[in-house]
Amino acid sequence: MSVAQITLYVIVALLVTKAVLTIVLALYHLRVQRQRQARSAAAPLPGVTVLIAAYNEEVGIADTLSSVLSQDVPQLQVIVVDDGSHDRTAEIARQFAHQDPRVLVLQQPNAGKAAALNHAIRYAQHPVSVSVDADSALAPGTLARLAAHFNDPRVGAVAGDVKVAGPATLLTQLQGIEYSVGQHLDKRAQDVLGAVSVVPGAAGAYRTELMQNLGGYSSDTLTEDMDLTFSIAAAGFQVRFEPDAISYTEPPTSVRNLWKQRMRWMYGTFQCMGKYRHAVLNPRAGRLGLLILPYTLVYGLTLGGAGPLFDLIALSVLLSHSVTDVLVPVLLNFATDFAAVALALGLGRRSWHGLAYTPTQRLLLRPFVFAVIAMTCVSLLRRRDVTWNKLPRVGLHLNPAAPDAPTVPAVITAAATAAPLPELAPAALAPTPEYAA
Repeated sequence: MSVAQITLYVIVALLVTKAVLTIVLALYHLRVQRQRQARSAAAPLPGVTVLIAAYNEEVGIADTLSSVLSQDVPQLQVIVVDDGSHDRTAEIARQFAHQDPRVLVLQQPNAGKAAALNHAIRYAQHPVSVSVDADSALAPGTLARLAAHFNDPRVGAVAGDVKVAGPATLLTQLQGIEYSVGQHLDKRAQDVLGAVSVVPGAAGAYRTELMQNLGGYSSDTLTEDMDLTFSIAAAGFQVRFEPDAISYTEPPTSVRNLWKQRMRWMYGTFQCMGKYRHAVLNPRAGRLGLLILPYTLVYGLTLGGAGPLFDLIALSVLLSHSVTDVLVPVLLNFATDFAAVALALGLGRRSWHGLAYTPTQRLLLRPFVFAVIAMTCVSLLRRRDVTWNKLPRVGLHLNPAAPDAPTVPAVITAAATAAPLPELAPAALAPTPEYAA
């Protein structure tokens, strides 16, 4: 057996082990979720402030606001910050504000998403703040499900479930599968371990006072949502995942725009890892140093690149040897992929039709992600900055009658009045530790 063949078996053993552990943890999360729902069922919900930063979002801002204003929560405030748009974004938002006193529209010169959200935070009136992207739409019950977690004083942030709702093309279908696996396997597993690394901008809930004490979103990195998540974990608070709090988001519809998005995500991830590098395995950093950062480094970045590496080695062995020399590890790898996608689709209440795209996703999207990781490393070594790129919008494509449209069970009903939150733990009042600076 050649060195390449041995390497194949080693990599596939790592990938299968990773998949099995993730699946076991994701299934255990179902029990954790039921226990949390039972504890929060009778508790009144706190008031919610929704934060929306918008820059040239005239295509989707109306859908976003309509979905937010239809949410069943006892007290709701919606703050839209127009970040120097050149289109009708502010005009459309003001139309909603004229019709509904819960909506507040602010305008500022273009300063970026983090600055816009920080502007909004200063006007937040309720104990829970939820960020919603201006190209997203919330499913019914999303805000209530997010807010319910904050009756537990240990919780600092909660990540919602982000689903793709773009036009039905091959590229968006592949992203949909990727999102399903990322949310309903990886993020469920992270939640069980206490290692949720990102609260997404499309559906992220935060304890308002904690956000304000930590200084809000940082402009130091390109992934301000991950940066804030790390800060909250460093302050000693739990970060959870709520799979029934669903936000539909518009994905990139071209390979070029997908590349730009993923380069920003990956570059921002490396920036955050560098910013908080002194917290790795540092007991003073709590969950951040002992769980989140090691998990992100080993599980995400390292094993994330193992799949494409396996494909490259398998191809080289196939060209230099025979099919039988790669058959067993390749079949094991494919079987693992199918099992993971099938479970993710089931947990996410998606159509099984997505399984048909699994081989294509493996052959196309996985090497694409590997290329993004490689190019990000090159950019970092060359000290070449990656910047925000505004992606063109085509609008959400939501069809409730479609076979893959998820259903959201009505688990939580808003109470008649808003409830105050428990007192913040002392750690919330302290500044971010020096290792996070």
